[in-house]
Amino acid sequence: MSTEHKTIGITGATGLVGRALVADLCKTFAVVAIARDSQALAKLVQSVEPQAITKPIARVADVCDLTALEQAFVGLDIVIHAAGFVDPLADRQLILSINTGGTANAMKAADKAGVQQFIQISSLSVITGQGDQFNLDESAPLQLCGEAYADSKVEAEKLFDSANFKQGNYKFAYTILRPGFIYGPGERSWLPRVSKAIATGQAMLVDGGSRETNVVYVGNLAKAVRSAILNERAYGQVFNITDGEKVSKKQLFDAIADGMGLPRVKKDLPRWLVKPVCQLVTAFTANKKMTPQAQAKLARFSPAAFRLAAVNQGFSIAKAERILDYNSSNRISFKDGMDITMKSIKAQTLVERQDNEK
Repeated sequence: MSTEHKTIGITGATGLVGRALVADLCKTFAVVAIARDSQALAKLVQSVEPQAITKPIARVADVCDLTALEQAFVGLDIVIHAAGFVDPLADRQLILSINTGGTANAMKAADKAGVQQFIQISSLSVITGQGDQFNLDESAPLQLCGEAYADSKVEAEKLFDSANFKQGNYKFAYTILRPGFIYGPGERSWLPRVSKAIATGQAMLVDGGSRETNVVYVGNLAKAVRSAILNERAYGQVFNITDGEKVSKKQLFDAIADGMGLPRVKKDLPRWLVKPVCQLVTAFTANKKMTPQAQAKLARFSPAAFRLAAVNQGFSIAKAERILDYNSSNRISFKDGMDITMKSIKAQTLVERQDNEK
């Protein structure tokens, strides 16, 4: 299907994924950048490179506000729903209202606007649970795990149940992309916490950090999104998206430490010991009102932290390679992606330090 003269709307445009998509897609499409922060939107528009065919149009809308979204989606042909809330320390109902409720609103607004395709940026956490995965593909069932972010993404994917489309509740085609832990310049949800843990000596390897992690460079995710746009073979389909390399936990931690000029993590504990400790801390803190400072201190014992450090996360991206032409020849390697990311974070850290000294 021809993509000429199509207008693409991107929710969450000022986030990590949104910024990458705006920068990439502005080179060939008319883009409407949608976010709730007007000042951040203005900065985003000004940052777009000169080779873009047009500057993106900025429209302010909160995904929790259906009326605002309906106005923001007017004239769109494709919606890429990248808005989401990741903070593991946030209130569960707040996370659900944004990630699940916001997706429901975006789908309703897209249908009202008559868009052709809705691309949902989901997460591999919807099929992860807390057990080891080895080459897991898209046929794995959705799995609630009790972690607010992951569960909110599960509930969001359920909105795309085929019955809704067979019954004509929605008339657009949809495509779901499930990235792993996303990294890239400006990442703010998990890399800063891991970097701080390494810097303060709190980070640890589990069983030598030998298990596989599931990471994806934001530029690679943007390429997968581009390949999915009006790709009829991708309609009604779900795709796992990672860098396509077997990257161990130790390799990830070493890349972060090296990039920040920090000593590599040496502390190493067995999983049989770490798992019950994390479970005890999680059970102890459940339903307790804690200060943000106390929550932050215990975050390294959270289910998400355990999954990052101790669970084997092996996912198959064969389907994306086959249908989206998402292969190693057009992907950025983990090494290069981390080099770009860590140089950017290190430079930003230096700027912030200099600003604080003024």
